Amino acid sequence: MGSNSLRGWMEVVVFAVVATVISFFPVTIGEYSLVLAGLPLIFISLRRGLLQGLIAGGLAGILFLLFKEGSPDLSENIVTQFGPLAFIGITGLFAKYTQRTLNNKRYSNAALNIVTASFIGMLLYFVWVIVGSLFFTTEVSSSESNLFSMYGLSFLLSVVGTAVVLLLLAKFAPKLFIPRDTSFLSRKEKSRLLND
Repeated sequence: MGSNSLRGWMEVVVFAVVATVISFFPVTIGEYSLVLAGLPLIFISLRRGLLQGLIAGGLAGILFLLFKEGSPDLSENIVTQFGPLAFIGITGLFAKYTQRTLNNKRYSNAALNIVTASFIGMLLYFVWVIVGSLFFTTEVSSSESNLFSMYGLSFLLSVVGTAVVLLLLAKFAPKLFIPRDTSFLSRKEKSRLLND
């Protein structure tokens, strides 16, 4: 679990709103799209932990569901609009070790956690997108292989983009990942963090 401070919950709301706004502006490279909405959700998950990461993702999914025009079928909207954002918060499982390794200045270990979290977060996002496409699109059978190659490259671009931004943040501003009220560091580690 992450910290339960009011400030932590306010951050959850802010990052959920940012992720929702970003999701309305896809970045395309040729015919492939780069999913930037996962970036703030993975960041808040690494900063605050699993619970608050899942809540941020769920809130972003709800906001996206409310503001995006979708199908009249609620189950389709849940799978194709809510689902992709809602479960990115699972990357909060990496918060403890990311914060500890950054606090102990073990950048290579922190980098491995960040890259793994980016991979898993984007994988969950694209699994939901592909499942939605397979279940709710009638024309998929003729272009199923194209569907996987298109989403496969978008997935790779999104993982690389997210990981690079988070790695740069970790390298040049590691304290952004470690809130003062974190529950992932010992009292001794926190006092050293506060005295830096």
